[in-house]
Amino acid sequence: MIKLIIFDLDGVLVDARELHYEALNRALSEIDEKYVIKREDHLANFDGRPTSKKLKILTDKKGLPEDKHNLVWRKKQEKTIDIIRNEMENDYRMMSVLKNLKNDGYLIYVASNSIRETVKMMLLKKGLLEFVDHFVSNQDVT
Repeated sequence: MIKLIIFDLDGVLVDARELHYEALNRALSEIDEKYVIKREDHLANFDGRPTSKKLKILTDKKGLPEDKHNLVWRKKQEKTIDIIRNEMENDYRMMSVLKNLKNDGYLIYVASNSIRETVKMMLLKKGLLEFVDHFVSNQDVT
């Protein structure tokens, strides 16, 4: 009998793909517009990768100086948090799904390639955190 369900956060519980794309581009535009990633390039080369890998690709493809990586990474995290705080709303459909699963006795875990703070904030803003027993971020694994 199934007792535990593990959901992927990004793309399953939350449409984080657009969030991460937008946050990175907002951060990059503050450094220099020439580093902004076009959607087709994002889908072909960047989508689904951690920010640190995206920055390495930008260095190889567009000449982003390596000494800017930490700055861009920090700005991207700030932009991600801004988007979550100001643009995300409760997902009542998914709240209902998770509530029903909890009522049926399932444990709910969430896994994500996002950093821990971002995972928690997304779950909170979508109204899902109260149904989640545990979550794992990219900072929790090697």
